Amino acid sequence: MPGSVIIAAISSDIGVKLAQLYRAQGVEVIGTYRSSDNLAELKADAGIHLVPCDLTDAASVRSAAAQIAAFGNPWERLISAAGQLSPIGDFFGRDFDEWAASLSLNSVAQMRLLHALYPHRDQSSAAKVAFLVGGGINGPFRNYSAYCLGKVMLVKLCELLDDEYADVHAIAVGTGWVNTKIHRQTVEAGDDAGINLRRTLEFLDSGQQGTTIEDIFGCIEWAFAAGRAATGGRNFSVVHDSWRDGGAALTARLAADPNIYKLRRHGN
Repeated sequence: MPGSVIIAAISSDIGVKLAQLYRAQGVEVIGTYRSSDNLAELKADAGIHLVPCDLTDAASVRSAAAQIAAFGNPWERLISAAGQLSPIGDFFGRDFDEWAASLSLNSVAQMRLLHALYPHRDQSSAAKVAFLVGGGINGPFRNYSAYCLGKVMLVKLCELLDDEYADVHAIAVGTGWVNTKIHRQTVEAGDDAGINLRRTLEFLDSGQQGTTIEDIFGCIEWAFAAGRAATGGRNFSVVHDSWRDGGAALTARLAADPNIYKLRRHGN
């Protein structure tokens, strides 16, 4: 396990739990946050360093990167759990400035953070980067265009980084349905969410966890352990991919075909 892991949006429900799972492995964690509302448990752990960072503000990102560099512990892993569903609704019916801001948060803002942190990585091994992505990768995600497009950009960025930098092991990880507070945005959107409102309410009312954070953690660590040649630049599904129990068959498939688990024109 690495000497230092950075978790962007550590105050998210997924971010908090990932931090605790890495700490259980004895790993030092650095977390960036915009809101401190969900950080009470983490503040009590001396092995977790919390850095304020508004990903939508370039100056805030630069300041956070400088603070992280000052810790003097180069990072080996960066996991970005940032994301925003709103504004939810049909494309032409949304305020474009709000739409563009959401698109940026779901993509460019996270890229900016990685760009700022890259010089401060542990240069003794490949920097491992994981972006958590979501709905719409394999088809339309009606009424969630800003979120969907942002996450697609992150998937493609992983492939671009893999092609350009031999010292970066970048992956995108689709988490599936996870019972977190992000779903409040769908509920608040009401009828603008379309059919996804009913699906979300049914999921929340069921009381189910959905994908566990332990499985998200496990998939990320499997992909990194499988090696950059097999998993670098790829997009994985925690729920649907055969990564569990070592994932030997999946690793072999990936090594044999450079085009699978990437954004491609179907049947080209």
